[in-house]
Amino acid sequence: MEGSGPGPLVFFGTGEFSLPTLRLLKNFGEDITLLVTQPDRPKGRGRALSPTPAKSLALELGIPVYSPDKINTPEAVARIREISPEFLVVVDYGQILKKEILAAGRRGALNLHPSLLPRHRGPSPVAWTILCRDEFCGVTTMLMDEGMDSGPILEQWKTGLSPEVTAGALSAMLSTVGADLMADTIRQLREGTLTPVAQDESRATYSKLIDKSFQKADFSTNAAALAAKINALSPSPGCRGLLCGKVVKFLRAVAVEGSGAPGEVIKAGGLGFAVACREGAVLVSEILPEGRGAMSAGAFIRGGGVKIGDVFV
Repeated sequence: MEGSGPGPLVFFGTGEFSLPTLRLLKNFGEDITLLVTQPDRPKGRGRALSPTPAKSLALELGIPVYSPDKINTPEAVARIREISPEFLVVVDYGQILKKEILAAGRRGALNLHPSLLPRHRGPSPVAWTILCRDEFCGVTTMLMDEGMDSGPILEQWKTGLSPEVTAGALSAMLSTVGADLMADTIRQLREGTLTPVAQDESRATYSKLIDKSFQKADFSTNAAALAAKINALSPSPGCRGLLCGKVVKFLRAVAVEGSGAPGEVIKAGGLGFAVACREGAVLVSEILPEGRGAMSAGAFIRGGGVKIGDVFV
């Protein structure tokens, strides 16, 4: 951890998860000399190019932006090295950084990862924390190496995991807590009061990308597993079922007692509707019907969208 003391930072970030850390470090007076982010991508029906969330915030904060298609090129490495940053700070960036880039930080590259490493390494840690029905959730700062989230741990924050929390809500909470954790990690590294701890490889697990093949609601499983899947895939890409030939995305659910044919709506009331599983039932409280916006399941019931005896497939 050699270096000459506080200096400029280069921040690597792209998505919403990176925003609290970027904003907080800037507000704390850090010299963020450059934001490295993904290139603008087409979005919406018009397919107009849209900046990443991190780029939009960086421009608002007056931070220069660099958006290479590929980060590990000689040109990109030279651009980062010119700055001679004290640290690289990497939060929700979206490209793998090879050793030439990682070495550009005089005192290392720091990553904020939304899981309790070494558990749930990889691209979808928040979703898999919920899918696995972990007792605890949390966020980790680490020194990056060339492996998949395998570098030495610097700090961790953890709390109990509610069975009703969605991936969207958990990610938002961890991004806010993680911003404070990253700021504290940088402070302690500068003060020399933080010792990196190697990860226990025997405890490592890996999260997988969630693809479309995983979105279908399987009512032949037990209710606890399906409720976890619904919450883990919310708000996007969403766990979905078909009702009368139309797609309904389930956005929030909890396992409850109940019995019936798998997929059958066995209760419908103010709190939502319950759908029978092989074991138990899921009480769905928020949905996204095809062609409509997100709504409470209660509103869907009152509008005649679903009733007892209907069957999801």
